[in-house]
Amino acid sequence: MTITREQIDRMRADGRLRIDAQLEEMIIAQYGVEPESHEYSEQDLHEQIRKLIDRYNQEHAVHHGLENHSKPWDPTATQANPPTSEKELMA
Repeated sequence: MTITREQIDRMRADGRLRIDAQLEEMIIAQYGVEPESHEYSEQDLHEQIRKLIDRYNQEHAVHHGLENHSKPWDPTATQANPPTSEKELMA
């Protein structure tokens, strides 16, 4: 199994993933052609691409204006972070 540009477009829409043109080209170059030694399963292909997207977006966070958001949201957190300013206290 290989990845196509149409599948990448669906990944962008369905998964709300940030995939810019440079990343799309990297994905196509790496996973657009089946390797000679074996065939990717659908699960393996999606997992490898997800890892590539995560790694790319972490390395390029500053370029996307996300330098202050290096840590992902923690869904297991039981309470919100305390306010850091008087303005936040009043909100």
